[in-house]
Amino acid sequence: MGLDRRPRDSPARLTGFTFPSFSTCTSARMATLRILDSITDRGDPKRPNEDASGGNRTCAFVIDGATGLGESLLPDAPSDAAWLAALAKDCFEELANGTRPIGDVVRQTNARAKAVLDGMLLGDEVPAWQLPIAGFQMVAIANGAIFTHGLGDCRLFMIAADGKILDRTALPGRDEETDGARRAIAAFGGLTQAADMVARPEVRTALRERRAQYNRQGTDVWTLGTEPQAALHVASEKFEIALPARGLLCTDGFAALVDAYGRYDAATLVDAASRGGLSKLLAELRIVEHREDPDGLTFPRFKKSDDATALLFEIV
Repeated sequence: MGLDRRPRDSPARLTGFTFPSFSTCTSARMATLRILDSITDRGDPKRPNEDASGGNRTCAFVIDGATGLGESLLPDAPSDAAWLAALAKDCFEELANGTRPIGDVVRQTNARAKAVLDGMLLGDEVPAWQLPIAGFQMVAIANGAIFTHGLGDCRLFMIAADGKILDRTALPGRDEETDGARRAIAAFGGLTQAADMVARPEVRTALRERRAQYNRQGTDVWTLGTEPQAALHVASEKFEIALPARGLLCTDGFAALVDAYGRYDAATLVDAASRGGLSKLLAELRIVEHREDPDGLTFPRFKKSDDATALLFEIV
């Protein structure tokens, strides 16, 4: 999948597609990862989609590029965040082969991004908040085991054959962001009155200050981007689960159905995706944002709609 540049009412969709099966043998079982459905939709028809998703014979993943807070460093790209998401997608599909440690994959991905930007900047210093960043969540099969890996606030929801429910993110808790959005909405009268909330000087200054602290020692926020040391901070977990299992990888814009809007929990979201497909869930998401709460008064947020990407998979 490349970057989706279609109108917002025509989301990119990949239905019924199965990546070449990857089977890994152990004394106990053979596991195969299959993609069942995938969808991505930009949140703003005037902006590029800064999400990405993909997979190969050993993994599936979603990537969420963070909206830029200043001038672009890459004038030929749709946006710096969209460029980074696309680069990371290509790197993951090439390098995450089931034998290479995920830390090495992230280190090489960030080193490649840094090399490109260094070549563009030619030694010019830019503030830390201006550098492109992205989060990701991945499910992978390697060495006879099932893993998830991530940086940032993308999500994994999964249900095992015995009913065990897994809900994972590398960056739990969004209270600070929600509180900031609530204060901004109260000050400006809602998203309809201030459609580009992030462009407001007061809001942008606060967001820049917070983002400038990412990818530094002492922070809990590490990302894809230009800092190879982020490889040391990937949140990884090995699963011992009953197969078959079915799951959903999604960016925070799609996970809002659970986290922000309370329409589903982990189990019912995976079940709804399996029964009705991802397009129905995406439509429900946008109804909440554009019809039920267009001002963000019930569900505070900085943007009326975020880019939303989801990928439904099974492990059998």
